[in-house]
Amino acid sequence: MFKTLKLFFLILCIFINTNLLSAEQKIVYLNLDYIFQNSVPGKLILEGLDNKRKKNIEKFKLQENEFRQKEQDIINKKNILSKEEFELIVVKFKDEMKIYNEERKKIFLQFEQNKKKELNEFLGKITPLIEDYVKKNSINIVLNEKNLFIASKKFDITNEIIEIIDKTIK
Repeated sequence: MFKTLKLFFLILCIFINTNLLSAEQKIVYLNLDYIFQNSVPGKLILEGLDNKRKKNIEKFKLQENEFRQKEQDIINKKNILSKEEFELIVVKFKDEMKIYNEERKKIFLQFEQNKKKELNEFLGKITPLIEDYVKKNSINIVLNEKNLFIASKKFDITNEIIEIIDKTIK
C-alpha cells in the first residue's frame, strides 16, 4: 500500500512538472501593419506606392474630364448632324471609352501586383530579422495581432522589431 502511494505521488510530481515546463513557452505578438506603416523602410515603400496611385488617379481624372467634354460636344451636335453621322460618332466614342476602361483596369491591376510584390519583398527582408530576434529571446511562437482577440501589451514586440528594422534595413 505504501509503495503504491509512493508510486502515485511520484507519477503526480512528474505530471505536474511536465505541465509546468510546457507552461513556460514564450508566446508574443506583433502588428505587421503597424510595422509597415511606422518603420523607415516601410514608410518609404508605402509613400512610393501612394505617389504612384495618386499619379494614376490624376491621369485618369484628366482623361475622364476629356471624355465628359467630348460627350457634351456630341450631345450638342446631335441636332446638327445627320442621324448616321451622329451614330458613327457615338460608336467611335463608345469604342474610345471601352479602350480607356480596359487601360484603366490594366494599370490598376498592375499597380496592385506591384504593391503586393513590394510588400512581399519587404516582408522577406524583415522575416530573418524577426527570426533572429525570436532565437535570441527564446520565443516559441510569434502571432500577428490581427489574429488575436485580446492579449497583454507586455507580449507585444512590435516596437522592438521596428527598432531592429530601422537599424538594419536602409
